[in-house]
Amino acid sequence: MAKKADPVDPALDAYAKGLAALQRKQWSQASEHLEKVIAEADQPELRDRARQLLAASREQGGEAAGSQGKGGDEDPFLLAVFEKNRGNLEGALEICRKGGRDQKDDRFAYLTASIHAVEGRTEEAAQVLTQAVELNSKNRVHAYHDPDFAELRRNRDYRHIFGLS
Repeated sequence: MAKKADPVDPALDAYAKGLAALQRKQWSQASEHLEKVIAEADQPELRDRARQLLAASREQGGEAAGSQGKGGDEDPFLLAVFEKNRGNLEGALEICRKGGRDQKDDRFAYLTASIHAVEGRTEEAAQVLTQAVELNSKNRVHAYHDPDFAELRRNRDYRHIFGLS
C-alpha cells in the first residue's frame, strides 16, 4: 500500500529552491525564492536563515542598497528588508514610510513594527503591528513566532495583538 505524501510546506519548498539557485549562482532567482520564505515562513529560524542567505545572494548578485536593478524596477520592500538586515534601521524605516507604504501595505507595516520592536519602542511597535494585522491577519501568526516581538509578547498590555489573553 502506497504511503500518502505529506503536503509540502510552501516556505520550505521556496527555501530549497532558493538554496538550489544559490548553488547554481543564479542570484536573482535565489533572491526571489528567499524573499518568499521571509514573507511566508512560520518558523523564525527559517526566516532568519533566509534573510542571511538573501543578503549574501544580493551581495553576490551585485545588488547594493539604493542601486537600481534591471530597468530601475527595484522592489522597495526588498530594499527595506535588505537595509534592516544590514543594520541600517533608519534607512529601512525611511523606505517603509515613503508615500505611506506602512499604512497601506501589510508587509511594510509589519517591517516597520519589527524595526520599532528591535529598537525598543514597544508602544510604536504595538501600534504599527496592530495595523499590519488589520491589513493581513497572517501577520498575527508571523509576529507570534518572530523573535523581534518577544518583548511585546511578554508585555500584558500588548498580548491581545498576538491573540493571547
